[in-house]
Amino acid sequence: MREILHMDAWDAIVVGAGPAGLFTALHLGRHPLGVLVLEKKKQPGRKLLLTGGGHCNFTHAGGLAHFLGRYGEGGEFLRPALSACSSRELIRFFRERGVPSLTEPGGRVLPESGRAGHVLDALLQGLGQGQAELRTSTPVQGVSREPSALFRVDTPSGEERARCVVLSCGGKSYPATGSTGDAYAWAERLGHRVIPPRPALTALLVCPTPLTRLTGLALPATPVSLWKKGQRAHRLVGDVLITHQGLSGPAIQDLSRYAEPGNRLTLQLVPATHEERLIPELLEAWEKNGSRMLSTFLQKLGLTARLAEAVSLAASADPRQKLAQFGKKDRLATLNALCDFPLTVRDRAGFEQAMVTQGGVCRSEVLPATMESLRQPGLFFAGEVLDVDGDCGGYNLQAAFSTGYLAAQGVRRYLETTDRDRAPPPGYSVYSPSL
Repeated sequence: MREILHMDAWDAIVVGAGPAGLFTALHLGRHPLGVLVLEKKKQPGRKLLLTGGGHCNFTHAGGLAHFLGRYGEGGEFLRPALSACSSRELIRFFRERGVPSLTEPGGRVLPESGRAGHVLDALLQGLGQGQAELRTSTPVQGVSREPSALFRVDTPSGEERARCVVLSCGGKSYPATGSTGDAYAWAERLGHRVIPPRPALTALLVCPTPLTRLTGLALPATPVSLWKKGQRAHRLVGDVLITHQGLSGPAIQDLSRYAEPGNRLTLQLVPATHEERLIPELLEAWEKNGSRMLSTFLQKLGLTARLAEAVSLAASADPRQKLAQFGKKDRLATLNALCDFPLTVRDRAGFEQAMVTQGGVCRSEVLPATMESLRQPGLFFAGEVLDVDGDCGGYNLQAAFSTGYLAAQGVRRYLETTDRDRAPPPGYSVYSPSL
């Protein structure tokens, strides 16, 4: 039985009532001194309500190995969290709270109702059962550590103190929902390094080409390649949407996690079973259709009239010219524009469009097994505030729930030990900020 040393302090304060924060708090259960959840917005879970176009694809049907490959270098850091709270367990959690799910052909898992609000309701129900106190419209203004070893959390209505603090207030994506990167400064003040945040899972801004004039054009199941230093770094197949400034759609959003200004993108505008055979097959088809005009030939391959015109312009070819009249060089230039339509990345779209934040609290300063800080015992992190981001398709929400679950277990273990008798585990380097 732990000794209660601070009767005027909460057991734990969770900052942020998004998916990670709510999942953390509801798994903390009941504590003698209580759990307080602070949310800056009037309504909790505002960003959750936007996910999946309001349908909330909260996880994916893949197994652990599948998940680990979806977070880049952050996959191994998430292994303990994803093992402790897997997609299967998350699906069961919501089903037991009246939210059955359905799995789409691509593996995305959504509530059967198609309503994100039902996911949020289940989280709030669980929070109430654990008797945590939720205070909305209460922005946190600062988090610091006092000489007493308690954490002080400043709000407009006064100071709150706690034995533990969980920072789960997100990154900087969709700032209108409350994710404005507040926790980064607090983490730095407490000794943590913060990887500069950048928008991810967002649209890409590209240099103008004939293709970018076709605003609103959708290109389903399109192979897209990202090139760096003349080498293909990534290749994905997915839907692409032409926007007024560049490209969007699932394939582009996933590639945005790796794209940098100056990188080259290429779009394969015709399908191919074997990529290496595409040009030879098209050359053969070209020879058989010598009497056709270029525009007619391209439309026969499945392109719209506007897209056929864009390919012709990119290759400096006359769309009304007959195929037999093209020389070898012009023929190859046209087919290369068709198979690898080139675009140059100017930048990523901003945080207002980004689904997630890339960057955040440095992973190497957080214990993967508990989400506890290696700089400040009793400080925990969950969700997007960490330098972990994944692909589209439910992976980021699963990471939020899994890290929240693990943070709750870490807090529970921390609270089982007294302040006086608790010795930091190996690896801790307690940071004392100068005033």
